[in-house]
Amino acid sequence: MTVNLHKIGKKLLLGFAIAVLAGVIAVCAAAAHAGSAGIAGAENADRVHFLAECGWQVEEEPLSAQEVQIPTEFSDVYEQYNQLNQQAGFDLHAVAGKTCKQYCYRVTNYQGDDEVHATLLVENGRIVGGDVSSAALDGFMVPLRQSSTASSQ
Repeated sequence: MTVNLHKIGKKLLLGFAIAVLAGVIAVCAAAAHAGSAGIAGAENADRVHFLAECGWQVEEEPLSAQEVQIPTEFSDVYEQYNQLNQQAGFDLHAVAGKTCKQYCYRVTNYQGDDEVHATLLVENGRIVGGDVSSAALDGFMVPLRQSSTASSQ
């Protein structure tokens, strides 16, 4: 019996290449799924729960809900807003050009200011950004959460 090592080597190499390719595809699919999992925000209870995890107590119902368009190209002001979001673990470049739902809640546990709002941006049922800000003319704007909690996304 004659064994052709050249043919067996090619088959082994092809089988190994297919196995490696399948592994790469599986890893990429898992990473894509994990990235899309994000933070649930489709339901009001999800959004209120997320804000509570960030340390913000809010009124149960939003003050407003509207659709907003995230610009495709960011102005300097929007880049600054995105930097604020990045401090909280978000990056609005991921939703550039998309339409998001913007929910605004009244914060009830901010000391020293009665009119503080938490704003959430939700795209495809997932929280993708937002901020906490004072409604006062000389007010403030801070990230939804501090960087120590941003990694728990």
